[in-house]
Amino acid sequence: MLDDVFTHLALPHARMHRTVTHYGNTGAASIPITLDAAVRAGEINPGELVLLAGFGGGMAASFALVEW
Repeated sequence: MLDDVFTHLALPHARMHRTVTHYGNTGAASIPITLDAAVRAGEINPGELVLLAGFGGGMAASFALVEW
């Protein structure tokens, strides 16, 4: 599902970070856990735009674009 969403966003220079293979499905904690992992790994730098996207059962979805 993550790959499908990423493909449809059509952002050619974007990178997707995920932690599901390491932590499993963490539900609502997925965004902060993955953000923390990416920052600690040096994969997100000051001044970069970061799109936080979450979606779940039913039609629940949320997005936030922040400048790190």
